[in-house]
This record gives sequence, structure tokens and C-alpha cells, in this order.
Amino acid sequence: MLCDRRMPITVKGKVYRTMVRPVLIYGSETWTLKRREEERLERTEMRMLRWILGLTLRDKKRNDDIRRSLGVACITDKVREARLKWFGHVQRREEDCVRRILEADVCGQQSRGRQRKRWIDVVKYNMEDLRLNLVDVENRAEWRRRTHVADPSPKGSKPA
Repeated sequence: MLCDRRMPITVKGKVYRTMVRPVLIYGSETWTLKRREEERLERTEMRMLRWILGLTLRDKKRNDDIRRSLGVACITDKVREARLKWFGHVQRREEDCVRRILEADVCGQQSRGRQRKRWIDVVKYNMEDLRLNLVDVENRAEWRRRTHVADPSPKGSKPA
């Protein structure tokens, strides 16, 4: 279906958004992505989108134009959205096991050198990017609105 040239591009974009992307980012709420892993994820996504449109790298189409034509947002933004959505959910819950683990301090000696990036560090960095703080978590509707990454409407489609 995704390779069929007779299939409209808008339908291919919907299939990608509803069936392929969720499989690609399953469990992303708990990922601590490094730059290299983010790049690999974006490369995989762009390879799939080019494949869906029947394009190659030699066609020299910009990634933004390809995403816009299918109506697909950047996958790393969607991963960030899922991470912050789950963080907000955990923060709004009453004091429970998950929240205690999230806020726990680990005792012991740190190894030498730069420390590994922790999940909570990535969440704090994402919150800084979006200018969010812990007080904003309590208002669920506002939190969802500010962390949501909308898929652009496909190029050539009529607004509803």
C-alpha cells in the first residue's frame, strides 16, 4: 500500500502516522536518547518517507518538504512529546511507587569522567526548551497543549 503509486499521498501519510510511526517509537517515553541515536531515528524515518514517495537521495528534496508533503512531524519531536506526556502523567499522580523511584537518590560513588545522561536530565532539558516548569504540570490541558507536536497538514490537501 505504501509503495503503490496509485495510492494518494495523503492516505500514505495517514497510514504512516497511524501504523508505522507508533511501531517505530514504541516505548519512547522511557528512552534517554543520545545525539547519535536521535540522528539514527531521524535517518530511518526519512528513509521510510522517501521510500513512500518513491524518492531517492539523488532527487535532492529537502527533509522539511518531504515531511510537509506527507503531513508528518519530525520523529524526535514526537519522541519528546511522548516523554513529556508521560512525565506529566507521573507528576500528577499521587505519591506512588513510580514517582518515588523517579525522585529517588542513588547512593554510592560516581565513576570518573562525564556521567551518563539520565532520563530526568533529558526531561529537564526538554522542559527548558519549551519554557516549562513543574508548576505547569498540574494543569493537564495546558501541559498537553504546550507539549503537543502537531503533524502539519499535507501539501495540496484542502483544510477541513
